[in-house]
Amino acid sequence: MKGRPGLTVLVIFAIGLAAGVAINAIFFSDPIIEKVSVETETEKSHERLFDDANVTAEDIELVQGKHGSMTWKLLAKSAKYDQERHLVGVERPQLTAYFGVDRQEVYVKSDRGEIDQGNDNLTLYDGVTGRFGDIALDAQHLDYVGAIGKVYLKGGVLLRHPDMTIKAVAVEIDLVTHKLVAAGGVEALLAPKGIEQNLLYEQ
Repeated sequence: MKGRPGLTVLVIFAIGLAAGVAINAIFFSDPIIEKVSVETETEKSHERLFDDANVTAEDIELVQGKHGSMTWKLLAKSAKYDQERHLVGVERPQLTAYFGVDRQEVYVKSDRGEIDQGNDNLTLYDGVTGRFGDIALDAQHLDYVGAIGKVYLKGGVLLRHPDMTIKAVAVEIDLVTHKLVAAGGVEALLAPKGIEQNLLYEQ
């Protein structure tokens, strides 16, 4: 299993997906789906952040580390810093993160984002796209919470693996256990011979 991390992630994801669908069906609720409009709230927050910003910069790089090793770095076209709220608002962010003992790489980019580097939290939104090992992802909104090692994807989430594609309203990814749980209108297409070879696959 050590030589095939993609297969391990896929198996854990399938188990997490099944558990998420079962819980959703039993309790008729989606615990990781917020009832408020994600897009509206983040847009308002971003506008307020840029209005209150004290410092501006172009072409920046932010780096975060733990126990002597880098956990993530973020490049951005421009940034504004709000000293009162200790938040950095960024345009065109590109995030590269490393997790697990084997330092697997995650790459995500979006149109905008907000970083709370002191608490190791960040939010990316508007056109979120990226890659998590062998899984490509698309969403409207991504939250990374460093204290608990989790990523939350929300809004039209699409995950694509060579053998599977998943659509959902929200997905929770535990970076420690590699467990993924999907909720809200979950649709899954399994194709062991490859998604592109499946007649039901839509591009």
